[in-house]
Amino acid sequence: MVFSQDEITSGSAFHIINDNARRRLSTHKRSTENTTCTFAKASVRREFRNMTLSARKSFTNAVKCLQKIPPKSMSPNESVQYPGVKSRYDEYVATHINYTYNIHMTADFWAWHRYFIWNLEQDLHKCGYNGTLPYWDWQMDAEAPQDSELFNGDQYSMGSNGDYIANRTDTWVWPQEVTFPPGTGGGCVSKGPFSNYTVNLGPLDNPYGGNVVSNYQHNPRCLVRDLNPWFSRQYNTYTNITNLIMNHNNIVDFQAEAQGYFSRADPFGMHGGGHWMAGGNSTLMDFHSSPGDPLFFLHHAQVDRIWILWQQLDVENRQYAISGTSTLNNDPPSAEMTLNDILPFGFVANDRMFGDLMDTFVGPFCYRYQ
Repeated sequence: MVFSQDEITSGSAFHIINDNARRRLSTHKRSTENTTCTFAKASVRREFRNMTLSARKSFTNAVKCLQKIPPKSMSPNESVQYPGVKSRYDEYVATHINYTYNIHMTADFWAWHRYFIWNLEQDLHKCGYNGTLPYWDWQMDAEAPQDSELFNGDQYSMGSNGDYIANRTDTWVWPQEVTFPPGTGGGCVSKGPFSNYTVNLGPLDNPYGGNVVSNYQHNPRCLVRDLNPWFSRQYNTYTNITNLIMNHNNIVDFQAEAQGYFSRADPFGMHGGGHWMAGGNSTLMDFHSSPGDPLFFLHHAQVDRIWILWQQLDVENRQYAISGTSTLNNDPPSAEMTLNDILPFGFVANDRMFGDLMDTFVGPFCYRYQ
């Protein structure tokens, strides 16, 4: 497929790629159908704005429900070691904290996060939500995320931007060695479903970490956002994602570009760009405790969606393609991962074999994207 620059910039090229990948997925799955999961039976994840208003509200209500349910997997002895874990939802945050350096810039980044967010989807069903995990297509909002319908602050949104804080200065961040301007919010989310939402764990990382004495200290505070187009315009546009999918034919190059790998040319990638675009000096921007903002799960559903699109353009060679080790940037050095490796999921779920998590139509999964 060859596209003009106008087609790439406008998003029409991406939508053609998406439609083509969906047709390929449908054809491929029909030729290999089993009785457990078929293309027709697979649940469909939708962009948040394509959900009905009642489904949106049911989703955010279920997220808040998980914050009220006591921890499910933590033993009494462990609860002493994790004083900041107050709910089932917090068990997700603690698990992400524990494995941060083994699930980013690693071979299992894609598959680990896929199963992580899928488990949250299952837990939401226990809180009365009957739908699928939505995704946030941030390409639609790259020019001005602060103006997105997702953040208009009504009862059917994902909450508002943070309250605006004026007179802030630019921030330098390591290890990316980037200086970025303040976003369009910076304060507490004061409107919408998460206006009274409490974040219990973190922050642990630059540029806003260092005010907790342990990774698991109870540090209750409001949900903070600082929607920042400086990031989205550089890392999360239709041009970024179309070029990512079309110009990287092997998993090594694809995941390096998508994750950023702290390269000087692209230090954030679409993954980091989505985190930092949402901002928040103690939530989605925080490397370890980022699941504290429920937007994390919509962002990672979009990341999962992009991986699937890339896989489906050459399913024979890409469906089970992996590359890399189990440590961040291979530091400290570790063995190359294989599909037979067991991935840990801490308080979230039982461990799973890597190879079971590479296809959303097999193993524990049966879903696709709209």
